[in-house]
Amino acid sequence: MDFEDYSALAVDLVSSQPDGRRPDDPLASAAGLRAFLASRPWMAERAGDADVAPLVRLRADLRQVFDAAGEGRSAEMVRLLNGLLARHRPRPSISGHDNSDWHLHLAPIDITVADEYAAGAVMGLTMAFLDLGPDRFGSCADARCGGVFLDTSRNRSRRYCSERCATRANVAALRSRRRAAR
Repeated sequence: MDFEDYSALAVDLVSSQPDGRRPDDPLASAAGLRAFLASRPWMAERAGDADVAPLVRLRADLRQVFDAAGEGRSAEMVRLLNGLLARHRPRPSISGHDNSDWHLHLAPIDITVADEYAAGAVMGLTMAFLDLGPDRFGSCADARCGGVFLDTSRNRSRRYCSERCATRANVAALRSRRRAAR
């Protein structure tokens, strides 16, 4: 099973934290949450007020995992992930469409959006830890950005959460070099 989509849940949630680049919190309301979940319509259509607070808490808990990684504390990452796994137990089930495309879901769809999201995010991040290792968990090098990422690059060179942040940093560096050359 490919857990990349599930680990993306965790990365997306942690990266949704307001910061110097994005001051608006998508988890400030149910409407914001539905917009945040737009790429996951099966969740977005069911999201409501009761899902907001648990996802805000999960975001903070997952941030601690990335912070521990940034400080080289892999034993702390394991402790945090084990606690999250205990609190958000995956409940795997097989799903498919029209008697084909069978695949594994980590939570049944008949639970709350927050519980479904949490089970997938925590399991995905746990598998990323086991498959990639703790040194592949990163925080954006742009000081104004609170985004995180999982570095799946071949040479372990990723420094930014997105192409947008990388481009912004490269343009700023170029402008700074040009000013210094004058």
